[in-house]
This record gives sequence, C-alpha cells and structure tokens, in this order.
Amino acid sequence: MRRCDKRFLRTLKCVNYERRCHINTEKKLVTEDAQSLKKPRLSHAKAINIFFQENKEIRGIKQFIPSKYLELKRKGTPDHLYLINPAIAKIIFSHLKSVLNSKSDQIICETNAGLGLVATELLEYGIKLVRLYESCPEFREGLKDFGEEYLGRVELFTKDLFNLNRYAYMDKHDQANRVEYLLKKCSEKELEWRWVKVVSKPAMTVIGTMSKLSFIKYLLESLILQNNIINYGRIQVFAIMKPRYYAVLASSPEDNLDAYQGFSVLFKLLFDCELLEKFPRNMFLPWESPLRKTMQRFYPANLEPDKMYLVKINFKKRIPLPAEKLIDLYFFIKQFYGRGSNRIIPTIEKWVPGCGVNIILPKLSHNDYFDDMDIFTQFRELNPKQILAVFKEMINYPAYVGSPFTAMVESELLKLETIETSLSEAKPIETNIAEEIEEKLKTK
Repeated sequence: MRRCDKRFLRTLKCVNYERRCHINTEKKLVTEDAQSLKKPRLSHAKAINIFFQENKEIRGIKQFIPSKYLELKRKGTPDHLYLINPAIAKIIFSHLKSVLNSKSDQIICETNAGLGLVATELLEYGIKLVRLYESCPEFREGLKDFGEEYLGRVELFTKDLFNLNRYAYMDKHDQANRVEYLLKKCSEKELEWRWVKVVSKPAMTVIGTMSKLSFIKYLLESLILQNNIINYGRIQVFAIMKPRYYAVLASSPEDNLDAYQGFSVLFKLLFDCELLEKFPRNMFLPWESPLRKTMQRFYPANLEPDKMYLVKINFKKRIPLPAEKLIDLYFFIKQFYGRGSNRIIPTIEKWVPGCGVNIILPKLSHNDYFDDMDIFTQFRELNPKQILAVFKEMINYPAYVGSPFTAMVESELLKLETIETSLSEAKPIETNIAEEIEEKLKTK
C-alpha cells in the first residue's frame, strides 16, 4: 500500500472517531434533558395522602386506619388486606344479596372486617347475626361500636378466619379448642350429603379479603380427610383475592403456565369457582411494591396486578369419587404430577406395573379422555377431568390393590398420623423411601 493511501486511511479513521464522539455527546445531552423534565418520584407517604385527597368517598376514612396499613409493603405478602371504599362494599353486597336470605339461620361471617364496610351493608339489609373476625386491635376498637348500634346482632372475634388452618394445627399440639370456638353455634351436619347430593343451602358463608390461598388448601384438606370444618356442612366463600391467586385456581393446560399446578387440578375437581367482579387494587390497604417481571411468567399475559378479584367458591354438588378414594387421588396428583413435566405412562408403570396398557387403551367409559395418549404424554397436557379419568383407570386395574402405590399411600398416611403433619404441607415422598417400599414388596 502506498504511503498516501495509508495517510488517507488514518485521516478517515480520525474523522469517524470524532463523528462517533459527537453523536454520543448529543445522545447524552438529550438523555440528561429528558431526565430533567421527568417529574420527581413521590414518596409513598405523599402518594397515599394525595390518593385520599383526590377520592372524596374515602377522604374521611383515613383517620380510622392504623398507620401501619398506610405504609408500603416492600417485601413479602401482607398478612391482611383491608377494603377502604364504601362504594365497593355495596357492589360486593349486591353479589351476596342474591344468595342470602335475611330470614335464614345460616351463619354469615366477614373476616378481615377492618372498617366493617361490608358488615354495615349486611346488617342494614336485615341479616339476623353477622360474625366479624378481626385480628387488628385498632380495627377491633371501631368494630365494637357495631355491637352497640346493632344490639345482639354482631359477634366479634379476635382471629382471622382465613387462618383457620394455622389454628387447627396449633390445636393438635396443645389440645386447645380454637377452631371449635371460632365456629361455635355452627351445628354439625350429616356427612352423607357430601357424597350423594349437596344440601340446597350453605351452613356458613364467609366473606373477606384473602391474602394467601392457605384457607382454600385447608378446605381441600378437610374435604379429603373428612374432618375439621367440613363436618359443619357446606361452606360458601366470597373471597377478594389477587389476580395471580385466581390464576392458580382457574388455570388450564391451554394457558401453558407454571400456574397450572397439582393443586389447580385438585381444586377444579372438588370445587366450583366463579369470578364475579374486579376492583382497583389501590382501594385495599396496605399497598405493595410491583410484582417482579421474573414472577410474571407464572401467570397469564392478561394478568392485572392493579386489580383485586371477587371470587365465589363452593364445593361441587357431586364429588367425582367415593369418599375412601379421595386420599388416593390426593397422593396420585401430589406424587405423580410434580411440576407437570412427568410422563404419565412411565410414572404409573413404576407404581402400578402393567397398568400402562389400560391408560393408553382405556377399559372404562369416560366423558373426556385424552385422545393422543402415548409414552411421551406429560401430566400438564391433560385437563383435570382427563387426569381424573387416568386415575380411575389406574385404581380399576386388577393389580392396583397391593401395588407399590397403595403401599406408599398407607406409609404416608401413617407418617401423617404419627407426626401430626398437615396434609396440605406434606411433601412428595422421597425417591429412596419409594425404592425401599418397592424392594419390600418384591421380596414378599
């Protein structure tokens, strides 16, 4: 290359370098100008003050709210959420009114009652007795006035009814009667209706904000074990919950989400769930930091983190299995479903040898069965009714009785009875324990 050409290339490189520096400088200036035009971010205290000032219907309510619920919940899930808008309470009551009778003797409960906004609507409607469950001492002081205004029609408790699973677990250890006290005057019903035909009226209706799904899991546990709250008859729940919890209850294989869990399958088989209404999240305290983007993959693309959902939950009118098979179904889904990626045929063959043929070519008649079943089909590809159909094929296989699966169920039940572990918290059986059971059965 000639010397003049090299000199030209060096000059060209210098010009390009200066041009890039000039462009970067302009971009930096534009960014700085844009940032300077942005409004300064308000502190949470200022934001919530402005919120109350801008919403006239709640302006006078702030003085009755404990200061801790006016603060931002930055980490974790709040233990309790509280409604602060009377207009929303009226909407909630409009849905309750269609299923309530002012002359009925069923027990009406509001848990996380807070300001008593829904309770006010119930009492004004003429409900004979309303039970208020509130764990916050400051809110309870205000709720005591209800007892004076509506004499003999209000009972106030110091616990959150949606934590009934926790109190039941504590009762097992110290032989106390927390659950019995919280459900006092609820007359026990005959159990036979649960497996044949549901009674027309619920024994109890529970209304309230639900910050977690632990109460629903407790109902599921009670139904499977046929004990605790289920002995009082049909329980009807009107829960105000976050959309991501509703996604767990309502998700299906079509959603292709991690929200479609084993719990989702059990819930859909045993409960009816209906979305009634959506409310602004900012009308419930405390406020929370936004949901992290990494968590959003678990839930539908149309998830509405700025909303709260009013959801009606009822036991199904007909349970799809005999009572004695519900525990087998529980462990079938708990052990086999996993994260949904377990393959159906190899998994079942391991625990009920020879049953795979009946799964691929079902012997029973089913209204809904997975059409393209093969050795690669995963559990999460099936909807709850199809999973139930697979379970029915398994338990009707001649070698099911005495199989490693039934031995595992008996072992897990014995463990639960021995250490008094909550069924909803029980973990899937460990691989080494499963292998030990299989080896013992082979040697018999």
